[in-house]
Amino acid sequence: MYFDSHLHSEGLGFSELAMMSEVGIKEICSLSFYPIKPMYPQTMIDSFRKLVEFETQRCEAAGIKMYPAVGIHPRCIPPNYGVAFDYLERGEWLVFGEIGLESATDEEKNVLKSQLEIAKKLDIPCIIHTPRKNKREITEKILKILGDSGFPDELAVIDHVNFENLDLALKTECWIGLTVQSGKLSPEDVVKIIEEYGCERFMLNSDVGYRDTEFTTVAIAAEKIAGSVGQDEAKKVALKNARKFLRL
Repeated sequence: MYFDSHLHSEGLGFSELAMMSEVGIKEICSLSFYPIKPMYPQTMIDSFRKLVEFETQRCEAAGIKMYPAVGIHPRCIPPNYGVAFDYLERGEWLVFGEIGLESATDEEKNVLKSQLEIAKKLDIPCIIHTPRKNKREITEKILKILGDSGFPDELAVIDHVNFENLDLALKTECWIGLTVQSGKLSPEDVVKIIEEYGCERFMLNSDVGYRDTEFTTVAIAAEKIAGSVGQDEAKKVALKNARKFLRL
């Protein structure tokens, strides 16, 4: 059994979810993302409600246990976003995500800092986005914000880590998300990382959703890790670590 620790199930068809279940991906964390820039903060609130109240049931019908993550992605910041933060402060959540920086604008930094403050107050773990462009530079800014905020490393995943920013993530005590997807990491890349650095802090995900098409990559990578490193290591990065991070 496998756990995909970061994807966007709303962008997948029911048959694709069922196929994930068939290959052994039985647990997932589905993260908030709105595919266009919202015009209103209430749009994000309703997207959180849809993820929690409807999408969990749709995944369950496909044979998957889905854990919803809510939060404002740096590409989905609405006007008057404080209204959405008020809603987040009043709720009971398992995890925030995905939050982070895309271009590291002042607005993005303020939104990230505010969500970290709420998460710290409510004792909620956070899944933190790093971008494709300027990944190293922006990862450094994310880590500074995390440090300045006093957010606990053990409650943060630095996600979409690749060879460009891996050393930065390893200098922290944060969890590290390895995204197995075209244009990010290949299954062979993941095997190389686990062989060199071990399995204790890593978790696998596909980031599949609205555009990416390779939705069984966690299972593929886990099988390659099992063959090269060992079954126990594969089970940690493809199941146990995600459960531990989410405190399930």
